[in-house]
Amino acid sequence: MPFFKADGTLIILLLHWGPAEFLYYWLHRALHHHYLYARYHSHHHSSIATEPNTSFVHPMAEVLAYYGLLLIPTLLSVYIGKANIVGVFTYVTVIDFLNNMGHCNFEFIPKWFYTIFPPLKYIVYTPSFHSLHHTQFRTNYTLFCPLYDYVYGTVDKSTDSVYENALKREAESPDVVHLSHLTTPDSIYHLPLGFPSLSSKPQVSKWYLLFMWPVTVWSMLLTWVLGHAFISERNAFKKLKLQAWVVPKYNMQYSSKWQRETISKLIGQAIRDADKKGAKALSLGLLN
Repeated sequence: MPFFKADGTLIILLLHWGPAEFLYYWLHRALHHHYLYARYHSHHHSSIATEPNTSFVHPMAEVLAYYGLLLIPTLLSVYIGKANIVGVFTYVTVIDFLNNMGHCNFEFIPKWFYTIFPPLKYIVYTPSFHSLHHTQFRTNYTLFCPLYDYVYGTVDKSTDSVYENALKREAESPDVVHLSHLTTPDSIYHLPLGFPSLSSKPQVSKWYLLFMWPVTVWSMLLTWVLGHAFISERNAFKKLKLQAWVVPKYNMQYSSKWQRETISKLIGQAIRDADKKGAKALSLGLLN
């Protein structure tokens, strides 16, 4: 298999948004039939208020069916001689990210994303789009591509209004802020939006994360550009609201003299931001 083919990478993605998404749509509708729903899919819908981990909560029979559908683009690209390492890696990464994003229960995709190129509305869903599926059950069946819901009339009527209202919501004021920092470059995969199997356990480097280095390097550049603490997780226990904030610095940077002033400013700014938001308590610790 060649390392990279631009047309092959594009073909793999098009094969997903074509036959794979189409077949998934009808499989998903079938799973909402009362017979299959009671025996299989209701397990996934036990999470009405979703989180990234929800994206992987499925009975084994469903998991096998989904993997079968997601193998279609890869196997077809092999059959037509367009398969390549970068294309397969890109496909798996995009699928995993969009799956987690759709279940994160937090709308962060800006309106200009769809204003610049309106057809994106029918190609890539939003977290609010999929959240309606978990609250209404009989709408918004597609995996990542809303087009099929629009074509077959199953898109929820409140999709647009829920999306716009979610963007207008004021930021919540946390009662408690847990301020942490990244440890190693691959610790990003322990965030809830990373790999659920890793984020649910204490951090341990895995050999297969070496294959994720293109994404890892990109994340390091992104955190460097952002240059301030970001919210990684929100939780509520009755009336108590907790948030986990991450300072975009790594263990190796804490031992560097020339980084100390920058890190002190980041932590100080995070503490001031938490105070402005009304936080009553603040804790410090490593991520995961």
